Formats: sequence, C-alpha cells, structure tokens
Amino acid sequence: MTMITVARHKDVKHAYVDGFSRQPVLEGVYDQARFAKCALLPGSAITPETFSITQNNQLFIFTKGKGFITTPRKAWNITEVGVFVPEFDREEFTISASADSKEPLEFLHIITELNDYDKQCLKEARITLPRWRGLSEGWTYYEDFKDEDNITSIMLIEHRNLGRLSMGAVLGKGPDTIGAHVHNELQQWYFPLPGSSFTYTANGESLHMTGGDLSFTPSGSPHGSSAADGEIFDYIWFELCTDGYPGEIK
Repeated sequence: MTMITVARHKDVKHAYVDGFSRQPVLEGVYDQARFAKCALLPGSAITPETFSITQNNQLFIFTKGKGFITTPRKAWNITEVGVFVPEFDREEFTISASADSKEPLEFLHIITELNDYDKQCLKEARITLPRWRGLSEGWTYYEDFKDEDNITSIMLIEHRNLGRLSMGAVLGKGPDTIGAHVHNELQQWYFPLPGSSFTYTANGESLHMTGGDLSFTPSGSPHGSSAADGEIFDYIWFELCTDGYPGEIK
C-alpha cells in the first residue's frame, strides 16, 4: 500500500484573479487539514477569511518573494522563509506582495479542523497571537537520528501551544541522512524549500522530492530522508496530533 501522497510543485498551475492565485493541493487526503498553494503578484494584496477560536486553526508558510503582513496593531516584513498565525477572527489581517519585487510572493495556506482537545487547549493556554516567526527567529533542537554537526532542526510552532498543531524546519546538505524514526500519534507533511532536492522514504517506499512539493505521511510510518553529495534537504515539517497529546487535556 502506498504510504506517501505527494503534490508536485510542477503540477500546480497558478491562475490569477486580481493578482492572487490559490490552488488547493492534496484534496481529500486527510479530512482534518486543507492545503492550498498561493501566489500574490507584486503590488497585490489580499485580506483572507478569518475563523473563530472554536472553528478552525489556520497558518501561512511563506517560502518565496517579499512582502508584508499588517493587522490593526502590528506589521511584519516578509524577507525570509517564515510562518504567520492570525488571531482567529479577533482582527482582520492583510497580506501584501512588495510592489518592487521581481517575483510573486508564494506561500502555503493551511486550515485545520478543531476537535474538543484543540478547543480546550486554545481556551486554556496558547501562544500569543497574531504571530510571525521567520527561520532566523526559531529555536534549534537536537534529535539523535540526525547529525547535529551538519543538520539544523528549527522549531517554529511548539507542540501543545496551538492545540494539536506543530511546525518546524530541517536544514542540511548532502551527503547525509536523517535516520528512520516513527511518530505513532502524528500525521505529518513535508514541504521542501526552494532549491531542495532529496529522497524521502516511508515504510520502505522512496520518492525524490524537490522545492515546492508537498507530501503527506500517515502516523505510524517509519520514515527518514537522505541527500546525495551536492543535494540540499531544507524542508518545513508540519504535524497534526491525531487525537491530542496523551496525558494532557481530556
């Protein structure tokens, strides 16, 4: 049985309306999370839909281009790979692509369903929102199946601080390998960054991934990655804990 589902970047065809394109990917693969590849032409702006704290979580992963995010209280420049999480429906926000940019502002939009665990978590304790965090602002961590001298792991959204949702990045160059490991409670997506090229393996099935691809691997699947000499495995990982973390809120 195929364990990895992948949406190839080369298959996404942008169609712009008023300077904005939103193309759903991996539709129907996992019913609690929706994904769309988005692009905003230079000088264009959008004000996305907002959701209540009992309705949906959403976040935006920016991977290419320049722009800025504004709310009634704050503003952030988008000059590097990073993630933005709005404050649900408590305030609107606008995403703008810089008028002087030579390329579109590209980002992945993720919307996740909230279960009872999420709703209680978000009510009792959560990260302060709205929040922008670039790769340079994340904190690094260590895992024993990675070579800490050549591979950098970065946390961008901490586990248990936005309900079941968490997110980070892995940066490394080949030749190197991220050893096989398994998450019995986590649904996982990989989103290679521009310029990346590496082989991803799950449950003995391997596929080659490049920048802009998006893969989904269900929980309980042993998985790992390898990059040959000259290859780069820079990618965002995104996880959703299926039923909530054990020993936590019930």
